[in-house]
Amino acid sequence: MEPARDRPVNDSEWAADEAKSDISTVSGGAPAAQEPSPSVGETVTRMIIYNGEIALVVEDTVASQEKITTLASEWGGYISNASSYAYEGGLTRITLTVRVPAEKFNDAMAALRAMALEISRENIGSQDVTQEYVDLESRLKALEAKAARLEELMEQAEDTEAVLAVYEQLSATQQEIEQTKGRMQYLERMAAMATITVTLTPDEMSRPIEIAGWRPAGTLKRAFEALINTFQFLVDALIWIVIWVAPVFAFIGLVLFGLIKALGLIFKRRKPKAPVASEPPIK
Repeated sequence: MEPARDRPVNDSEWAADEAKSDISTVSGGAPAAQEPSPSVGETVTRMIIYNGEIALVVEDTVASQEKITTLASEWGGYISNASSYAYEGGLTRITLTVRVPAEKFNDAMAALRAMALEISRENIGSQDVTQEYVDLESRLKALEAKAARLEELMEQAEDTEAVLAVYEQLSATQQEIEQTKGRMQYLERMAAMATITVTLTPDEMSRPIEIAGWRPAGTLKRAFEALINTFQFLVDALIWIVIWVAPVFAFIGLVLFGLIKALGLIFKRRKPKAPVASEPPIK
């Protein structure tokens, strides 16, 4: 048998000792009322944070900003941040941070692409935070169970020293609870609303070199497109030749060859035989 422990001399020391013992049991040993992690069979709703970045070349940046603001409202979102920089000649570059519901993310990106004369940059990313959120839920339940036990210990404490010892642990636990809740709420907001950073550049600023309407960048782009189209035409033609033209011509050639052979045999049969000259008798 395990030897019995001596009880502290007075009640205050005994209460503090009991508080520390229960605190260590709740926080360090076998956790009280801690929820197990979801098993394999349980369905967990996935939490994915979507982020997009797109740079658009438009005719009028101010008009495009107003249109994006209207569209964001129609999508159930909003503009969380907007900044602009004015250049000489009345040109303005605008950067917007658009928040839209996650289910509208793809529709929003498609609508933004449709507004552009040119898309100079586009990035799309996602972050799966499902496991982090599940872990935070389990941690929150364990912390709440710990806080409830500490409150019970505070009610049972009969001495100021014991109350202070439990209160210190309870305050730290409540702080952890608030931090965990804050992180969970942040993940919920980020997963519910996708973030799209939009940069609007006026068309005139996207022309690095322009002389009398000549745009080398545009010419280079069209040249590459023409080259790609030429290769595409040649490859398509080769496919048609191999798959369709060659078999058809081979078949026609075989038919013509057979006809020529047949006609040759017919003419050969109808050709009259030359009379055989009789040899004079031998004297």
